[in-house]
Amino acid sequence: MNCRQRLFSLLLIFTALALLAGCGVKGPVTRLPQPRPSAPADMTLHQSGDDLLLSWELPRTNQDGSELTDLAAFRVYRQQFEPDEDCPDCRNDLTLWRLVELDYLRHAQLRGRRLYLTDRGLQAGQGYRYKVVPYNRWGASGAYVEQRQVLATPPPAPRALQARPSADGLQLSWQAPAELPEGMELLGYQLYRRRPGQTFGPAPRNRELLNQPRFEDSNFEAGRSYVYAVRTIVMQNGRVLESALSNTLVVTPRRGF
Repeated sequence: MNCRQRLFSLLLIFTALALLAGCGVKGPVTRLPQPRPSAPADMTLHQSGDDLLLSWELPRTNQDGSELTDLAAFRVYRQQFEPDEDCPDCRNDLTLWRLVELDYLRHAQLRGRRLYLTDRGLQAGQGYRYKVVPYNRWGASGAYVEQRQVLATPPPAPRALQARPSADGLQLSWQAPAELPEGMELLGYQLYRRRPGQTFGPAPRNRELLNQPRFEDSNFEAGRSYVYAVRTIVMQNGRVLESALSNTLVVTPRRGF
């Protein structure tokens, strides 16, 4: 075999090997596992009247320590239990109560990086347990956080909320509850303001707890209406409780408020 024939044979061998190497079995393309969100931080339950206000911080990282950039929603599960007769941890009957989608906050309010969600019309003496599970945009669930609380009998609300113009804006005043149940210590009041057709937000109008039944409000837009209400704040058995809202008062400031 001359040199030309030998070279041609080697080229045929290399070509065949290349074809064989390119004929491997190809499987379906699979998505790499997505990192899962860390648990929400600092979850709290706060009683206001017959309601419980749930709140928690949005997680910032995934469970692998990477930055969380695709957080989409939270599923909130709820369980009711009898405090003296039941073992809520022994039961696996939490049911889905709310789906909180960050792009569509129908039930919840977002303030900074904190979410607020209210469970209304609950029963005093009953226990309520909540579990919050974050989800990313790929549908992967993250680590959960949970809290529980037994609803106490709330304190009575303030009475006879009224308003009158003042030099700096609007002077609001109300009457303290006639009598607090035994074991309740009056701490003060919180005053809330909203626009008609909206709901009261989680944050009161006052920056510090009011220790007197009055408040001077300002920063109005003339000709627009505002709705006010106030709550009693007490301490009972080491827990801070809020009353239901007082009567609401609608005020439409004129120029000069």
